Amino acid sequence: MEELIIAGYYLAALVSAFFLVKSYRRDTAISKKLGIAMLMNFLMILAYTLNISAEQSMTKSIGCSCSFVLMDLMIYFYYDYVLAYIGSKRKVARVLKYIFLAYCFVDSIFLLANPFKEIALSYRKAAFADGYVLTYVPMIPFHVHIVFNVIMIVATIILLFVKCKEAPKVYLNRYYGPIFGMILTVVIYFVYITGYIPLSVDPTLLLYVLVGLILYFYTFNYLPSVTVEITRNMILQYMKDPIILFDYEGRLVAHSEQMRELMPDFRFNEDVTIEQFVKENGFSGLNGTNLNQEIDWIYQENGITRIYQCQLNCMKDDEQKLVGKLFMFHDVTDVRQTFFEFEKSMLFDSVTGFYNKQSFLTQIPQWNIPEYWPVSVAVCNVDGMNAINEAYGTAFGDAVMRNISRYIRRRVGDKVFCAKIDNGDIVIVLEGMYNADAATLLDAIEDDIQDFYENMPVSIEFGVATKEDTEKSIEKILQDARASMQKKKMLKDKSASSSLVDSLKQTLCESDYQTEEHVERTRMMAARLGREMGISDSDIGRLELLAVLHDIGKVAIPQDIIKKQGKLTPEERSIIEQHTVKGYRIAKSSAELEDIADGILSHHEKWDGTGYPNRLKGEEIPLIARIISAVDSHDVMVNDRPYHKAMPEADAIAELKRCAGTQFDPTVVEVFVRLLEREELPKEEAAQEQEAPAAEAQPELTAAEAGTVYA
Repeated sequence: MEELIIAGYYLAALVSAFFLVKSYRRDTAISKKLGIAMLMNFLMILAYTLNISAEQSMTKSIGCSCSFVLMDLMIYFYYDYVLAYIGSKRKVARVLKYIFLAYCFVDSIFLLANPFKEIALSYRKAAFADGYVLTYVPMIPFHVHIVFNVIMIVATIILLFVKCKEAPKVYLNRYYGPIFGMILTVVIYFVYITGYIPLSVDPTLLLYVLVGLILYFYTFNYLPSVTVEITRNMILQYMKDPIILFDYEGRLVAHSEQMRELMPDFRFNEDVTIEQFVKENGFSGLNGTNLNQEIDWIYQENGITRIYQCQLNCMKDDEQKLVGKLFMFHDVTDVRQTFFEFEKSMLFDSVTGFYNKQSFLTQIPQWNIPEYWPVSVAVCNVDGMNAINEAYGTAFGDAVMRNISRYIRRRVGDKVFCAKIDNGDIVIVLEGMYNADAATLLDAIEDDIQDFYENMPVSIEFGVATKEDTEKSIEKILQDARASMQKKKMLKDKSASSSLVDSLKQTLCESDYQTEEHVERTRMMAARLGREMGISDSDIGRLELLAVLHDIGKVAIPQDIIKKQGKLTPEERSIIEQHTVKGYRIAKSSAELEDIADGILSHHEKWDGTGYPNRLKGEEIPLIARIISAVDSHDVMVNDRPYHKAMPEADAIAELKRCAGTQFDPTVVEVFVRLLEREELPKEEAAQEQEAPAAEAQPELTAAEAGTVYA
């Protein structure tokens, strides 16, 4: 029996040495601390074996004293190791560490001196095998030694218990093992010291080896092996995202509760394969199940659509062999919606839903490429938008913009580029569309809006310009479209520019026989004729403005000449003919009217060169002036004036034809007559059938008289 005990001590020493080497070979801070404790354990057992194997009492006593000193150091280093093991940074624990070290130093003095003078403990001889061993007879210093050892062990246990309170339940087993080993050591030590169980040799030394093995196991073996299961459980239980795991053969291994909540109708049985899972849940975008990939999976429940980011991870070992397949689902609905709203705010106008100015500017260069030609650019703006906001509030103004954008989109379709840029301007880019077609489309939009706001003061004005060649850049086309729109708005909007036009128009009506009705009729007919002739929308804008202000120079002519009933003298005629030059100067002095200055100067020129003031001939006369000449003369002929009665439409048409080639541009007359015969003549004939003939007739004017004297 004694031989087995001796062998047990030597075996314990070898075990300590083995784990000492293993600890040092790990080459980490914590493994080295455990290695030092195991070294003290190894040396302690070797020292104690002198008590068993030595023959002289002095040698045995030295061996016992050395084992006690090494026991102090071993327990101290166990305490130091546990501090690192649990990651404790408490100040009290650190202070105790230095107190324990100081105690070890003092205690070692008493113990190392004891073989020469028994001041700590004395010994009794106890028979063992063929010889004897020394057993302990404690004195006060040795009792202090025992108490301090117990204090160090209890302090170590307390550290572990405190850590247990802080650690999650799944990690508690990591600390229970070392606690159990140390408590067992204290209990056996008390049993041995008190003599309740008569033993010849100290068994606690072997138990310290057991404590070291437990610490090693729970540090380097238990935690990694158990952590796999712990981690798996944590992932499945505590992660909010649904997870499902398949083994290397594609069979279901595990899934989270969130996975079952996501797919309540799917049967999560052990015989389910990954192929069944993919097929039954509609992962149409998945490229097989053998590649790492990420797709969007759309899930609908109770009419609500959710978007999940589905990740398939094919897990492989160091040899690149497949060990399992993991599906992870992350709900990205809110993230995608937030991103969409952010992207939308960066690209689109929040009121109209059209692109914003920045988006428009980034698109401009593409329309300079010939493949998009012809490309018509329309610029729309709400008339009197500031007045609408002031009268009805900005919420109503925003509603107006939304309704207008809806009508625009309804007419142009979803693929046409529309943008809201500066000052409430809406830009419509019509690729592959010529100017006339674009103007017709915008007319239809304008009519839609007028019909919708029939009883409200809401209308729009637009301008169109078209790029068909390299002569003008798309930026210049945009400027032309906006200029055209602004000229039209000058006749309608309540802006500073329109106030100027209104003032001039009012002054002109007060100084001449012209009425606002005549001005408006002329403007509308000029625009109709311009469209019939296919002139650009920007020229129509100039044409409408010229129709209103072509006689503006008359405000500078004496009123007695303007309103003279009889025939003008040559001197008076010379004075009145100056109104074209005076009107030209008025227009040139205003940036808003400068574009029609040449038209004002030339609207009394004649096709054959006999007009005034510059006797221009043929196409030397600006086209808009040629159109106004015919339109204004026609309106004077077919409407009553104080000095003459309106002539029938057919007679006015005949007069226009008669004067074509002399007073009027033959091409303008040809188109104008076609328009009148198609639209105006039938209206007059229908009206004549319902009205009685006039009782008294007044003299009718010829085109020459109308155009020369009163137009």
